[in-house]
Amino acid sequence: MKLTRHTPTGFVLYLTFALYGCGSRPDEQLALAQKAMDQAKEQRAAEFAPSEWRNAEDAWQKAQALLASESYGEAGTLFLRAKSRYERARDIAKSKRDDLRKEVQGMESTIDLRYKSLKDNISRAKLTPPRKQSLTDSCSDIDKNIDKIKAEMEQGEYPRARETAQATLRQVYEAEKTLLSHVTGKKPS
Repeated sequence: MKLTRHTPTGFVLYLTFALYGCGSRPDEQLALAQKAMDQAKEQRAAEFAPSEWRNAEDAWQKAQALLASESYGEAGTLFLRAKSRYERARDIAKSKRDDLRKEVQGMESTIDLRYKSLKDNISRAKLTPPRKQSLTDSCSDIDKNIDKIKAEMEQGEYPRARETAQATLRQVYEAEKTLLSHVTGKKPS
């Protein structure tokens, strides 16, 4: 069929969209979207950027449905949209994870400083054996939690590490109060 200037514009548009929809499989767009999804999973985007992750998943699911119905042109467009959304989710999650990691590292520094001071004060204080044992037991629990924080950080479990660090800071604070009450004879407030 030869198109001339007399061919209706609507027919040309219809033919263009029909051919576009029947194009080849969007394997490259699918692969790019899959790669972006995998990167977002590595950063735990579903946990740290849940709304962006859901948007990306929605585009991915729609693209998969279009691919199954062989609407390749539309599927390719949606795979590119999913890729973009996964990348956004990845970037947001990475930023939030980095912030959380820095927060936990700051708490670790605080724990280290206060705990070192606590242990020095315990060793210099004149305490009865039961009181000294009580504080030694508290120190043992603190040591276990410090090891737990380090393990959670190595595994990338930053939310759990933050909870453990917060609990450990409270333990150090409580031990400091207990030591002060034993030394001064005043009950902790």
